[in-house]
Amino acid sequence: MDMTDDRYITLAIHTYEKAVALRGILASHDIDVRFENVSDEENPKVAIGVKVRIHSADLALALKLIESGEGEALPELEMKMAGISGELLIPVDFSDYSMLACRVGFALAQRCRLKPVVIHSFATPYFEGSLAIDDDFTGNYTEDIADMQAGADMQKESERLMRAFKHRIKTAQGEGTLPDIKFSTILSEGIPEDVILQYCRMTPPALVVMATRGIHRKERDLIGSVTAEVLDSCRVPVLAVPQNYGFTTLASIKRLAFFCNLDQNDILSVDTLLRLFDYPEVEITLIPVNPRSGSRTSEKIEALRKYMASNYPAAQFHAKVIGEENFRADFEKFEQEKGIQLMVVPNRKKNILSRLFNPGMAHKLLFEREIPLLALPV
Repeated sequence: MDMTDDRYITLAIHTYEKAVALRGILASHDIDVRFENVSDEENPKVAIGVKVRIHSADLALALKLIESGEGEALPELEMKMAGISGELLIPVDFSDYSMLACRVGFALAQRCRLKPVVIHSFATPYFEGSLAIDDDFTGNYTEDIADMQAGADMQKESERLMRAFKHRIKTAQGEGTLPDIKFSTILSEGIPEDVILQYCRMTPPALVVMATRGIHRKERDLIGSVTAEVLDSCRVPVLAVPQNYGFTTLASIKRLAFFCNLDQNDILSVDTLLRLFDYPEVEITLIPVNPRSGSRTSEKIEALRKYMASNYPAAQFHAKVIGEENFRADFEKFEQEKGIQLMVVPNRKKNILSRLFNPGMAHKLLFEREIPLLALPV
């Protein structure tokens, strides 16, 4: 290879262990790999990741290795190192828009070589704490027994509905409207958001795909929304798809709005995004939302745009500064003019008080837009 063009680009940003695993696969095909630390902006001496850099002339081969069968072990190895199960979780309530979540989720699972897991939760009366002993300790359990019977009936009904929904999925697979890949189903007793979050803590999936209700219905359900609770607390990527979204194919999602905090986490989040969607040829508009960025916002976002364009040449990057005073109205206008198809939000975990009185950007956008939203934990 002619090395007179000494231009190295960033293929990916990983933890050190993942970077070493990727280097092993690339090096076995004579691709030279260089590492460069990604430092914490507030504490430059602390490395928060490793850039895996290769010569620009090797980019096509590197992408082919990652996407081909020969590199098939890499995603599995990465997920194992990160404690990720290799699953894609799809919570459902058996409604029509649950089938929309399956359409999007199964398409992503096929593309990313993940196994879809369809999960439904049901809350029985005794689960909610109805098993209480009377104050006089007389041992009158009539109401408790009735609750237990109602709970058993609810479980049987949930099992029946899950069997019907599973049949619906298999029928769609036979008709070719869903990818014909293996999937599993889970029924779990509990509050929906608690069940989803517990599953993500115990068996972290690579992605959670959830369908949300239409914007007018969501406004009425703002408090206690399952999707909002999961977005605010989940530590794996969550894709929320509105029920009226006209999903066709993943390849048709080309124009993205990426909301930036203007810190090093933006780089890691973009890398997660591009790896999750198989390094697509997309058009990404970077939009700063950090009010503490000060008067240098335009300068910082342009520097970030240039960095992204240099290190991820398959994607097109633009920068857009929207004033804080009229942010929502101006973004809505920009979204319509640009034809934004997906919003991407780096999402910080908040405690309960912060979530109630200062909801995050992902939470607010969820209830205001009728386009999909991908929340990436940072």
